[in-house]
Amino acid sequence: MKKLIPIITLILSCISLVSCSNTPTDTTNTNNPTTATSTNNTVESQPENSPTSETEKEDQTETETETDKPEKIKSTPQTVSKTNIKNKSPQVGKVKQLVNGDLMCYVTLVNEKGGENQFGASFDICAEEGKFLNKKVRASFTVESVNDCESAEPCGKTRQESIITKMEVLEDKTTTKTETKPQANKTQTISNGEWTITIGNGDSWTGVNNTGNLTYKGCDTKSNCIELTGGKVSCRDGKCVTGWRNGDYVYIIEQPITENGNADSTLIVRKGDQEILKATGLK
Repeated sequence: MKKLIPIITLILSCISLVSCSNTPTDTTNTNNPTTATSTNNTVESQPENSPTSETEKEDQTETETETDKPEKIKSTPQTVSKTNIKNKSPQVGKVKQLVNGDLMCYVTLVNEKGGENQFGASFDICAEEGKFLNKKVRASFTVESVNDCESAEPCGKTRQESIITKMEVLEDKTTTKTETKPQANKTQTISNGEWTITIGNGDSWTGVNNTGNLTYKGCDTKSNCIELTGGKVSCRDGKCVTGWRNGDYVYIIEQPITENGNADSTLIVRKGDQEILKATGLK
């Protein structure tokens, strides 16, 4: 009996050892630090959809939006083309003044209501001052290229402008009868025995200074004569002065203003600033 007890004890010990060696293994060992670390590393190194950062998303969205947007059309003021300039309507009026400027001729027209308007014109119009001055005309306009400079000196710039290129003298019914009378072309002859001067077309002066289209014929005792046109009258400082230009020469008739208008006149001829002739006592 004593021998059986040790044997039984030995058998039980062996059974216990076998039971311990066959304990099942937990495959989902969550307490194993090595396994947990490996799992976490796998998740971090291989994200599911590789999402980009929010900042990158915003930058990409803005870039796509700007690219997809159509280019904005900048609104700038429309420049009027010079070719859009139209001819002005024909103007009817009495020619009060023709003046040659640096860039063009300038015509002053007086309409039926007495209003004055100044228009640009070609130099050819001013060249025919004797034909148009103080006459009723119909002025026609054409778009022409004119110098766009500050003076008559060429600067290479031009602009389009509607200017008078043609003037047609119209019959003025209110003065037709008067113009047929002899006194319409007022003529005055004065002499001092040495010089005889005839001044014609006196009615072309309307009383406005530096206007008129008077004629001049001056002869000496040897019948040497000179004829001029385009004389203009200016009255101030107690005398009336009528002047004609002939190249470098200027012919002047001066007459004091008196009540009866019978004062003697003086002929002065100048070349530039030099006075080369002065004849007094013309009456």
